[in-house]
Amino acid sequence: MSVRLERAGAAAVITVDRPDRRNALDPESLRALATQAKALKREADVRGVVLTGGAEGGGFLSGGDLQALAGVKTARGAREMARAAHAAVDALRALGVPLVAAVGGDAYGGGCELAAACDYRVVDEGARFTWVQARFAVTTGWGGAANLLALVPRGTATRWLLTARPVSCDEARDAGFVDEVAARGEAVSRAVDFVEAVAKQPKVAVRRMLVLLRESSALSPAMARRLELDHFGRSWATARDHHDAVRSLPHARAVGHAVVARRASTRTSARVVPRGPRRRRDASSLDARVDDRVVRSVRRR
Repeated sequence: MSVRLERAGAAAVITVDRPDRRNALDPESLRALATQAKALKREADVRGVVLTGGAEGGGFLSGGDLQALAGVKTARGAREMARAAHAAVDALRALGVPLVAAVGGDAYGGGCELAAACDYRVVDEGARFTWVQARFAVTTGWGGAANLLALVPRGTATRWLLTARPVSCDEARDAGFVDEVAARGEAVSRAVDFVEAVAKQPKVAVRRMLVLLRESSALSPAMARRLELDHFGRSWATARDHHDAVRSLPHARAVGHAVVARRASTRTSARVVPRGPRRRRDASSLDARVDDRVVRSVRRR
C-alpha cells in the first residue's frame, strides 16, 4: 500500500511510501490518509498520530503528484483536489490527539503545507522546506498560507512563499516553524517519544487543550478568551481526572488524612449502610463533536 499504518506504543505512525514519486500524494493516497484516520477512531488507546514519508522517497512528502494531476485543467477540478487534502487533514485532526510531522528529509510544496497543518514538527538535521508553489504559478491550496502565518512572522512567511527558495531546518527552527531537530534518521522515534510524553496526561485534557491551540489563532482575543473560559470551566467541573490529580498532591493527601482522623475521633456509633462502588464516568469517551459545538457557539457570540 502507498499509505501504511503502524503502531508504536501510544502512537499511530502513518507513512506515505511512494518512492517512485518521491512520496507525492495522488487522489488515491489522499483518500487512503482519510481512511486510515477513520480507522483510528476505533483505537481508543491511540494518543497521537505521527505523519511521515518513506525513506526511499526522500523521508517526507513532496506534495501533490503532478503527473497524476496533469489532467486537472479547471478551477473546479483544482478545488476538488485541494478539498481532498483538506478532508484528509480534517479527519486526522478530528481524532482529538496531537498530529505530529516527522520530517526525515526534504519537504516540497504540499508537503510543507501538511507539515504546517500538524500540531508539532520534528525534523531530521539537514532537512529543508521548499515552498515551491509560486514557482509553478499557483498559490497554496491545502491551508498552507493560513497555517504558516499562525506559526511564523508575516515577513518570514512572505519570504518563504514568494521566493520559493529552500529553507534549512535551522532557519525554520529559529523562525518557530520547526519544534525539534533530531539526528539524521531519528525524526520518527523522537516524534513517538513526544507522543509518549503526551500520553501521560489525561486524554480529555489533551483534547480540550488542542481545541484551544488550534482555534484560538483564528479568533479575536475576546472570542479566544470566551473559548478558553468555557473549556476551563467544563474541565474543572466535569473531569474526574482534575479532582483526582489535585487529591494526589502531597499537601492535599496530608489535609485529607487530617480530616479523616478528625472525623473518626468525633464519630458516634451509627449504623453504616454500605454503598456499592461508585460508577466513574470515563471522561476520555467525550465525543469530539462537543468541542466542535463549543467552538461554533463561541464564534456566534
